[in-house]
Formats: sequence, structure tokens, C-alpha cells
Amino acid sequence: MTCCQYRPAVSIVTSFCREPLQWIQSAYGSVLAQTFTDYEMIIICDDPANTEAISYIQGLDDKRIKLIINAENLGPTKSFNIGLAAARGKYIARFDADDICMPERLGKQVEYLEAHPDVSVCATDAHIIDSEGKITRKNKYRHKRDHTLLAIRNCIAHPSVMFRRSLMELRDPLYNEEYTYAQDYELWQYLILNGHRFHTLKDTLILYRKGGSQISSARILQQTAFFRKAHKSFIINWLTSHGIISPEDSDDFVKMLSRCSEAFPDSTGEDRRFLEKIIYVLYFSLSIQDHTYRLRYLMDRNLIAFRLRFILTYRLLFARRTSKVSPALF
Repeated sequence: MTCCQYRPAVSIVTSFCREPLQWIQSAYGSVLAQTFTDYEMIIICDDPANTEAISYIQGLDDKRIKLIINAENLGPTKSFNIGLAAARGKYIARFDADDICMPERLGKQVEYLEAHPDVSVCATDAHIIDSEGKITRKNKYRHKRDHTLLAIRNCIAHPSVMFRRSLMELRDPLYNEEYTYAQDYELWQYLILNGHRFHTLKDTLILYRKGGSQISSARILQQTAFFRKAHKSFIINWLTSHGIISPEDSDDFVKMLSRCSEAFPDSTGEDRRFLEKIIYVLYFSLSIQDHTYRLRYLMDRNLIAFRLRFILTYRLLFARRTSKVSPALF
């Protein structure tokens, strides 16, 4: 097999913009220290003026690294798609320039996907670190391995995922470029609506940085707006595709709640778990406008409040209209 025909097992797609050089060095150094070595790393530079980071990457003596420098700042969504277009691997691993991989990350994810051909996306648990690299929260995703929680919030660490190359055939480009933020959540709901399965490993295989100049901290309001756009689309499309509501019901949350409550007793399996989360979101949204829905939620004949974790009920009962981040559709 010639060099140009070689296809690595994994393509790691990552991008950087203005992250501090020490973050970039830690992130990409952790990739080069992986115990699984059959990979290529496609790095997109989204800031051609970041010559210090560019020089560092160009100085790395590793033929598995491919650096692509955008002529101008395009944002993370378009940069991800540029990286995907250049990827040759059987599996695609996402990673960010401010996070850190544990040495066995790639190997464990490849092993799982090889053993479970019915799973399309494999994520991992994560510890949260601050701008100094100190762990501020352990096992962030330990209690979020039920992916029907995607009906409420994004329960998957984007930089931890590995997915099958075949997903790129579903749409072109894979990441929806209308989404400047929350592009990962939009993709997860798109995949679920197309019947794809997810799994989150119990292993904590990345250190996920939250702090400093990270997008989600600097532009939380914009990110929330994009999340809510994807969230509403997901719930309406899921309910419509399952015949629970008709398209004309999509702006009437009272009617949507009634239809969901009627459908719940006959639902089973994963559909039932999705539906209980959607009913919760509808109660949450309505209770912000009308506090009587908080009592109705507690008195719900399907006992939704008792099927979910206590923290979700607590958040519904004490939610405020001014809350910056909530599972409300409004």
C-alpha cells in the first residue's frame, strides 16, 4: 500500500484560534502521548495571525500532523467542517485546543466502537479544569449517560466524542453552519432523529477546560440562543416524527403537553424515556409563564416528577423567567 492510499484508523479533528500557547502545547502534547498510535491529527488554525502557535505546530516532528491555516477567521463550525473534509480515518475524534486527553482515550473508544457496530457516537466522561489546569469538578458526565437527557440539555462533552466516518455521508457539511454556537447539540439531535445511537464511556478520558477565554464563558447569551433554537427544533421534530403532534401544534405548548401526556402510557423503551423528558421541558416552559403549572407538574397523572432525578424537579419549581440557561423553549 502506498503512502497516499494509507487510511489511518482515526482522524483527530481539532482547531485553535487565540488559545494561549501553553494550552495548545498541553492539548496536542496529550494527543502525541496516546497509547493508540494509528491516527492522523488534522489541526485547523482559525487565526492566521497566531504565528507563535503556528510555529510551534510546524516544529513538531510528526508526519501524522496536518496543519491547515484558514485565510481568515471562520469560526469553529466551519473550521470543524474543513477538518472533516480532510479526514481519512475510519473513525473521527473531536478534540479542542484547550483540553487534555488521557493517554488511553483513543484506544478505549476505538475498542468500544469496534465491539458495538450499532453505536454511531462514543463519548467519554470528563473532569472539568480551570484556566490554570486545576480540576474543579470530577466526573462531570457520570450521571448523564442516558442520552434521552438530550431532550433537556446537552449531556455530551463535544471534545470527547469519536464517531464513525459513515456519518459524514448523512449530510454535507456534517456540522450545520447556520449554528455559530451549539453546533454539537444541533448535530446530536439530527443524528437521534435519524436513528443513530450514542454511548458515553464511564472512563474519564479528557480534562475539559472551562474558563478564561473559552467561547461558552465569553458569549453565553449567544450560545444559549443557538441552543434553544436547536432544542425547540429537536422536540418538535421528535414529536412530529412519532405522530404525537401535528406541525400546526408546534407553537401551542399547552396542546403539545396534552398530546404528550395522552401518548405517554402507551410508550415503551427509549421512546418512553425521551417522552418523559419532553413532558418535563413542556412543564418547565409553561411554568415560567404560569406558576400554576408547577403544581400541575407535581400532580401529573403520569408521575413525571417521580420518574426524573430530584434536581430536575427542583430546577422546575424554582426556575425564574430571567434565568440565563434553562430547558425552556421560550
